[in-house]
Amino acid sequence: MFNKIAIHRFLIFIVLVVLNIIQTKVECQTLELYIKTGIKNSPLLKNFNNQLLSFGIDSSIIKAGRKPVINLSSQAIYAPSSKDFGYDYAITNGGNYSALLNVTQPILYNQINRARLQALSVSGQSLLANIKISENDLKKNITEHFLTAFADYSRIQSYKTILKLLQDQQLLLKQLVNNGVYLATDIINLILSIKSQEISIKQAFIQYKNDLGTLNFICGITDTSTIILQNPQIVLQNDFNINNSPLMMQFRIDSLRNISDKFLVDVNYKPHLNSFADVGFNAIIPKNIPDNFGGSIGLNFTIPIYDGRQRQLQHNKITLNENTRINQIEFYNKQFNQQRIQLTEQLKLTDDLISEIKNQISDQKHLINLYQIEIEKGLARVIDFLTLVNNYSLTVINLTLSEIDRMQIINQMNYMK
Repeated sequence: MFNKIAIHRFLIFIVLVVLNIIQTKVECQTLELYIKTGIKNSPLLKNFNNQLLSFGIDSSIIKAGRKPVINLSSQAIYAPSSKDFGYDYAITNGGNYSALLNVTQPILYNQINRARLQALSVSGQSLLANIKISENDLKKNITEHFLTAFADYSRIQSYKTILKLLQDQQLLLKQLVNNGVYLATDIINLILSIKSQEISIKQAFIQYKNDLGTLNFICGITDTSTIILQNPQIVLQNDFNINNSPLMMQFRIDSLRNISDKFLVDVNYKPHLNSFADVGFNAIIPKNIPDNFGGSIGLNFTIPIYDGRQRQLQHNKITLNENTRINQIEFYNKQFNQQRIQLTEQLKLTDDLISEIKNQISDQKHLINLYQIEIEKGLARVIDFLTLVNNYSLTVINLTLSEIDRMQIINQMNYMK
């Protein structure tokens, strides 16, 4: 009997340990995990990856254009005629019966092939730049919402800390009221403050659930359970080298695109030469088919001469695109530097503010300790203590918000574009 009970308890202990491990894994989530999940679930990034695969297929299609094209064509035509009905026999010969194997091989194809592959390569580079830009935007967006939700969670913890402080003081104050040191109104004020703090916790929790739901929505997560967000460690990683910016990379690719487009226009005005050959039978009377097997070979040469100056007009259009690109780069340089200066200044001001708030919290903690000592001796007014605790709570919340603001600024600096 004893062994059965011991085994039963041991199994319960194992189950509880496993459940605790699973719960710990589910409840504690990091910013890195959210970013990884968001990138994995992003339909836009999946679409971009499929486009990259499509470019590989397009490259194979272009290369396949250098190979011969083989077609099999056949036809059987019978044109009946009589004295007053029918086509002119000189045109129809009464009918036509053919089956031909046609082979076409482009000869002057290297430049055309090179131009198309170059244009495809530029499109691929542009897509890679768009992937980088979209991925950075997604990381920045996820980080912003993670910090917003984490601010809610930190606010809850701050409220709980204050609640614990008030509840501990309630035990002492009850004894002092019973001993006649303080009035009943003092303990009532304290109880009301505790209730107010509990309401603040519930309000903060509702906001936390809402912001957490938004974060999950952005990342494509369907889990609606309440989890704990781990304190994010966001550090400045941007070296502010504008040439490393994904948007500047896109501008450079646009320049290559304009060069490629000009080359492609010029290639279309080069001479085109194709060779062709066919073999089979071609007869006007079915019974003559065995005697009409044969073949032919030839060349097809084309050279553009005049098309209403379309070539020059296309070059003018590409030149306008290049001028637009240059103007965008000049404006982007100014924007980038202005944003860098502005965010750097905001970061410095926020760091100074955090330092001041921390000093204020230190002073308030010291004053709270003094009030607690005086309350024990019946020397301080409870209402003054509650006011001090309330101010301390607001200061702690301000510190949390300022620290979140600091991380938000760094997030903007890391993903500047």
